[in-house]
Amino acid sequence: MSILNWISGGLLDKITNPLLQAYRDKLAADTSDKKLEAEQRIKQLELEQQQRNNAKEIRLATSGFWEMRLLTFLIALPFVIHLWIVAWDTWDTSINLRIPSLPAPFDEWQGAILLSFFGVTVIGSGIKAVAGAIAYKKK
Repeated sequence: MSILNWISGGLLDKITNPLLQAYRDKLAADTSDKKLEAEQRIKQLELEQQQRNNAKEIRLATSGFWEMRLLTFLIALPFVIHLWIVAWDTWDTSINLRIPSLPAPFDEWQGAILLSFFGVTVIGSGIKAVAGAIAYKKK
C-alpha cells in the first residue's frame, strides 16, 4: 500500500486517511452524538469518493469521441482566451486594455471551469476532505 501511495505522490493517503479516521472515530465514539457525527462524516466522504468515481467514468466513456473533444475545446476556449488577455494586460502595462471580468456567474466559475480540465477539482475535493477531518479533530 505504501508503494502505491508513493507512486501517487501521497494522493492515496490523502483520499483514504480521512475515511479510515472517520471509521476509527466511529468505533471510538463514547456517545451517540459523536457516533452520529462520525457516521455523517463517513457518508460525506463516501459520497465524495462516489462523485470522483462517476466523474472518472464519464471522462473515460467520452474520451474517445472527437465530438466530445471538440465540445470541450469550444467550451473552454472563451475562458482561456479571457484568461490570456487579462494576464497579458496585467503584465504589459503599456497596452492598458482594461479587460472587464466575465459577467456573473461566469466570473465566479471561470477558475473552477479551467481547473476542472486538469482534474484539479478532484484533488481539491480530497484536500477539502482532509481539511474537514483536521478541523473535526480539533473540536
